[in-house]
Amino acid sequence: MTDRLPVGPYRTLELGNGVEMPYYIIPFDKRGVCQGPETRKHLLETLQNGAHSDVFLFSHGWNNDWTVATRRYEDFIKGYRDLREEQGLPIPPNYAPLLIGIFWPSALLAIGKGEKGPGFAAAGGSVAAEVDAAVAAERREIEELAADLEPEQAEVLYRLTQKTTLGEDEARELAGLALHLRGGQDDELGFDDATSVDEMLEVWAAAQEEDDDLADLIAGGGGGGPQVSGIGGFFKKLDPRKIVRSLTVYQMKDRAGTVGARGVGPLLRDVLAASGANVHLIGHSYGGKVVLSATCFGGDLPRKVRSMLLLQPAVSHLCFAEKVPATDPPRPGGYHAALARVENPIFSTYSARDRPLTQLFHRALRRKSDLGEEKIAAAAGNPPSKYAALGGFGPRKAGETLIDILDPGSPYPFEDGVEIYGIDGTRTISGHGDISLPSTWWALHSLAARGRE
Repeated sequence: MTDRLPVGPYRTLELGNGVEMPYYIIPFDKRGVCQGPETRKHLLETLQNGAHSDVFLFSHGWNNDWTVATRRYEDFIKGYRDLREEQGLPIPPNYAPLLIGIFWPSALLAIGKGEKGPGFAAAGGSVAAEVDAAVAAERREIEELAADLEPEQAEVLYRLTQKTTLGEDEARELAGLALHLRGGQDDELGFDDATSVDEMLEVWAAAQEEDDDLADLIAGGGGGGPQVSGIGGFFKKLDPRKIVRSLTVYQMKDRAGTVGARGVGPLLRDVLAASGANVHLIGHSYGGKVVLSATCFGGDLPRKVRSMLLLQPAVSHLCFAEKVPATDPPRPGGYHAALARVENPIFSTYSARDRPLTQLFHRALRRKSDLGEEKIAAAAGNPPSKYAALGGFGPRKAGETLIDILDPGSPYPFEDGVEIYGIDGTRTISGHGDISLPSTWWALHSLAARGRE
């Protein structure tokens, strides 16, 4: 046992029948720079000896520190292992899996009233302890935002976020800073969707009108919001600190893409080149964006990934679309290429009980063009925005098939020509972090075992 990141496997887990699974953790910083280069090197050398038949690469989502991420990985792996025993599933001949857990710095977010983000633990006990925990979370969020700004901009952010309310000029100043954090290129939809200061203020005004509390911007709320004329007077009530959460949601989304494209992508290509092992990708929440960006950006893959399981992915439901609606000229979704880079069909779970991804995600990320869409879409039973989450509503415009999640022992009906299945997990997935379940372990087994017959 070592108290530092080992050069070799982080741990070795037992599969059964004497089969051991080396379990590596490869950490990356927010720029996608690998923080364990010697571990990475050892991993690739291990694969080059040809002893491993399968590689399972996992990526966590938001709100996971090291302890939470490693526990989640091990819980899922052990559940998957126990499922084999309970179902009497034979271990294939020469089956020798190797496990890779990706670790990347995701901010500690307080999601809102209804559901706390994975890994956020309230400091129980006294009122003072709860206040301390809330202030600590707020300071962490503001610090994360400031780290992506120039020093002069960070000083402005610190000044504005310590105020209790803002005047109109100050609100515009904060919106200008927010534009530096939100960026303009949306790699999920495949087109630039630039936002102006006025558009940013309009989104904030809509949230204020709906909830009268911008802390609920990322907890859900009412309908479509006001037009530009509705902005008048809202500055008197705007608490800038409540804006911080929505901006951090976007910041972590962008960071997941950066880590995936610049860090995990090169690692994935090296893993595929190092051996002929079947490579299986599993991503939860923003971890879905990590593995998708790794798969799609940075050039062609040496060979195809064998399978991909996305668990409540926090990306646009149109990211796989053959043509994103209302684009001129028509463009595919930013992750459409993944369909051709994964050998088996992609499984992507979604759940109506995932409150952050059904009520939060598209509201925190929407632009001016989305403000009038929500009521119409909701009335029609459709995703409420082009930014609506894949993990909330399932994939669209990608030749997808939507099916209910299945229990262990029930075979999935793979159909010729279907490259992606939206797996409606509402029956078993009760919340955003509720993803280590017999039904999700079975989904992974169904993908990993397909083609071995």
